[in-house]
Amino acid sequence: MTQAILWLTATEQAAFRALPPAVQDGWQVQPETRTYEDTPEKRNIRLSMVRLHDPKLLALRDKVQEAASGDAAAALLDGMDLEGVADDDLAELFFALGPTLLTRLIEPMVLEAKSDDDLEGVAALVTIRHSMLSAFTQP
Repeated sequence: MTQAILWLTATEQAAFRALPPAVQDGWQVQPETRTYEDTPEKRNIRLSMVRLHDPKLLALRDKVQEAASGDAAAALLDGMDLEGVADDDLAELFFALGPTLLTRLIEPMVLEAKSDDDLEGVAALVTIRHSMLSAFTQP
């Protein structure tokens, strides 16, 4: 069986290594070495360009644009129920949020992972982040 790849930052790798071996089993960790210097201005430009349809994501977009900091924006996302949100809306949302905010969401998810299901959610976000970092930065 092919192992699923988790592209993790150094901090996320440390959190992953702290998980029980049974949870780590079956996952291949690769270092996420690319970085991107995001700013509220860049994020707000991306947020203004997205075409969201889900009413709760439209409201979230407005709140994130008004957030005073990246931490405040990340706090708005923490615990938000995205169940039932269309994949195209999620793709638009994650693009608009950018890799910096995704990173702020990923580390706690790794720390709290208790099963493969939890790590599958992490894998989805780190794959999105890795793709965005590859697109936004030069090797």
